[in-house]
Amino acid sequence: MNSNFSSPKKQIVIVDDEPAVRRTVRSVLESSGYECREFENGAEALEWLTSHHADVIITDYQMPVMSGLQLLEKVTTLMNGKTPKVIMLSGVIKDQEKYKAMELGAFTIIDKPCNFRELVVKVGEASAL
Repeated sequence: MNSNFSSPKKQIVIVDDEPAVRRTVRSVLESSGYECREFENGAEALEWLTSHHADVIITDYQMPVMSGLQLLEKVTTLMNGKTPKVIMLSGVIKDQEKYKAMELGAFTIIDKPCNFRELVVKVGEASAL
């Protein structure tokens, strides 16, 4: 039984410096029953997260201002046990950086261009935890 459509909707934060990527990911997730917020960089998302709740953060790895890895690090430190699950998207991440992201607590890493079916499945798994 899938509970994606139960109330309240799961809150997903999308962080990517490319507007087209944010719009596409948002469209795919909203059509699957999630509520989404978009941010251009990790610093904007972090500011919002200090006073709002998110179930899952989907973040690009490489961004100006604050990278996805820096965001993951700060969220893990600040949220103190109530950390949302973090899914990283990247087309340019090296194995060593993937390992560091997983070590810092990333839920999963999905390569760009991403398979949207896989993304929806992973968001469902992450938001169920």
